[in-house]
Amino acid sequence: MRYWINRRARELSLRFMYSLDVRYTDEPINPIDFRSNIMSFWSTNPINNYYMLKKLRIKKNNMIVIGCYSLKNNRIFLRIIDYDKFNKTISPLENKDKFKNFLRNYNLNEKTDYGDSDFYKTLRDLFSNSRKIVTRNIIKNKATEIISGCVKNIKPIDDEIDQSIKNWRFDRINSVDLNILRIAVYEILFSRGIPVPVSIKEAIVLALKYSSDESCSFINGILDSISKRALQ
Repeated sequence: MRYWINRRARELSLRFMYSLDVRYTDEPINPIDFRSNIMSFWSTNPINNYYMLKKLRIKKNNMIVIGCYSLKNNRIFLRIIDYDKFNKTISPLENKDKFKNFLRNYNLNEKTDYGDSDFYKTLRDLFSNSRKIVTRNIIKNKATEIISGCVKNIKPIDDEIDQSIKNWRFDRINSVDLNILRIAVYEILFSRGIPVPVSIKEAIVLALKYSSDESCSFINGILDSISKRALQ
């Protein structure tokens, strides 16, 4: 689950950094403006109703996590069901992929198809066999940590990126790629507990989703150079 949480946090961090639109600068970001911007960001991008149908291991057992939505006081709500029970419950269904899509729409409070009404019984059976878990909103906490770290260290982060560019200029990097790089460089240089290869891989995942195939090799080359310098 940790990888899923960190990936969601990186995506939200990328959205914020992109909206902040900070280019290379020698002037520090005004902390008052930053706090105002991040409060506004969370009010319009709540950690709410994230769909998750994720297999993971909990105490040596295979489990499925269903859904994720926010509660008050910075908490989130999850349902966890035994993996074998999940498969047994949905085994009578003719179209399991259609049910999973129904489950996604249900959790996101989106309209379900009229023909999906029979899926509600399966959903009730799943929920009756699930465990309810309320925990800290660690997605939001992690995203805030990444954002704050990037903003606080933006000058040394940008300097590292600038030193690693070949046959290109810093000011020509598009905003999405630049902020993907910033997040990864922050993790490589200033964050603890995340292996360098994971940070590079996750940057490529972000680039594939939000940028282009060409950006992947560009980002990979820069991060490879930075990681090698960091290990020296």
